[in-house]
Amino acid sequence: MIELHLENTIIAFDGRVIEAFPRGQIASRYHVANIERAGVISDKKGRQSLQIFMKGGGGFATGQLSPETAQQAQIIIAEIQKVRPDL
Repeated sequence: MIELHLENTIIAFDGRVIEAFPRGQIASRYHVANIERAGVISDKKGRQSLQIFMKGGGGFATGQLSPETAQQAQIIIAEIQKVRPDL
């Protein structure tokens, strides 16, 4: 199990299911087979966020990541890509 602890959200990946646990909101669970695209994305100003979107809609994007959490998010993306090399 890999976990990414952000200021207001915990993201977890167990090799099959990615989960987002936002503070004060309902958690989300997505099977890796339903992921349409996933990555650590940089905007025009170089700010990075983790973005995971599902086939048919849904998914999530984090707020701005620090350099340290962006590295941790890249680990989650690498693990997802081991299971889904087509992403």
